[in-house]
Amino acid sequence: MKSLMKVSLLLAVTCALGPALLRADAPPLPPRLTLAQAIDAVLARHPTLDAAQAAIDAARARTEQSNADRLPQVAANGGYTYMSLRPYVALPIPGAGAFYETINNSYATSVGVRQLLTDFGRTDALVALARSGEITARDALEQARHQLGYQTIQAFYGVILLRDSVAVADEEIRALEESSRVSDQKFNNGSATKFDVLTTGVRLASARNRRTDTLAALKKQETALRELLGAAPGAELSLSGDLDVAAQPAPDVPAVIAEGLQNRPEMRLAQDDAETSQRRLDAANRSTRPVLSASAAGGVEDGQLPDMYDNKGFVTANVGLSVPLFTGRRAAGQKAEARAGVRSAAARVEETRRQVAADVEDAAADLDAARGRLANADALVDQAQEALALAQTRYRNGVITNFELLDAQSSARGAELARLQARYDCLLARQALARSAGRPPAP
Repeated sequence: MKSLMKVSLLLAVTCALGPALLRADAPPLPPRLTLAQAIDAVLARHPTLDAAQAAIDAARARTEQSNADRLPQVAANGGYTYMSLRPYVALPIPGAGAFYETINNSYATSVGVRQLLTDFGRTDALVALARSGEITARDALEQARHQLGYQTIQAFYGVILLRDSVAVADEEIRALEESSRVSDQKFNNGSATKFDVLTTGVRLASARNRRTDTLAALKKQETALRELLGAAPGAELSLSGDLDVAAQPAPDVPAVIAEGLQNRPEMRLAQDDAETSQRRLDAANRSTRPVLSASAAGGVEDGQLPDMYDNKGFVTANVGLSVPLFTGRRAAGQKAEARAGVRSAAARVEETRRQVAADVEDAAADLDAARGRLANADALVDQAQEALALAQTRYRNGVITNFELLDAQSSARGAELARLQARYDCLLARQALARSAGRPPAP
């Protein structure tokens, strides 16, 4: 069945995104869960979003690390040295006699400060590159929210579709059971053959098998929705909603394409990648610039003449300039790699731009086709129901055979299922169009 194939595809997407963590303390679901409440619940506590938020925090931490070189670097140092060799030096100093040039144990403590004065934009480029990563992480979070929101919509409507399909199957089974009862009665009266009874029984068994398959698909779909919601296994899902489709004007495809190019998370991520690649190239171009820094240290130490056992204070200061002269072509390789990354990112932006336009056109075409099928399905249900009513009357009057009645019942069931599928397809086509435009998931 087409609907079962769609359900299987949805389950595969659910597994790819990662199932929600099932916790014993998961909050209870509302008595009547609406689609809006389902979307809010998924976006409030799905672990995929927690992981995306952690990626943002990590990117922010990388920015702080990149900015650290701009700030003073302070370090406390301490040292102890033991030397067994103590050369004896005699000096002709009255009253001094002799002293040792070194001592066995020496100690030193100091506090040093290093401050970058300028590296001519190298650190600025690295900080800008790290901040670009923050923007990408935030856009990745937004993309995850869109994916989960629209996945929730599909799962929610999938449960409703399968529940309604089970209801249609129940109606068919009841009708076939009534037909079987009538066939048995006619067979006992001699007005029907054993073949009529067996044929009705076969149809009834097939209908029960189809109901069993649909019910199994429904249970799997409900499990997928519970995983998205973070609900406990087997939690009751009381959904408030249906597959009714309100009339809406046809979409303005060029306007929707322009909206998608502006709002699609995939488009923003591609542009972020292009910006990051440009920042990486800028950082590579500045990697060979000089670094001017100043440092100072102060502390106490012993082992200094003339009294080597006294702790003496000291202060040192230094201004240094480092100019890279030859890096073994490392810088040239980094620049070449960064330029290739810029070209690749630009190509991905163009590819995404084309994909957005194609997605919008495909969604608009699917919506148009779904609307056409829905209009035909409504008319088909009315005709099939009228034909079934006539067939039941004629069968009771003995005008038609059991086969014709069963065919009418099968046609009526098929028309109901086709209308359910058409409504489901129309709702999903509208959501696909909204998703292709980059709109936030909403009922």
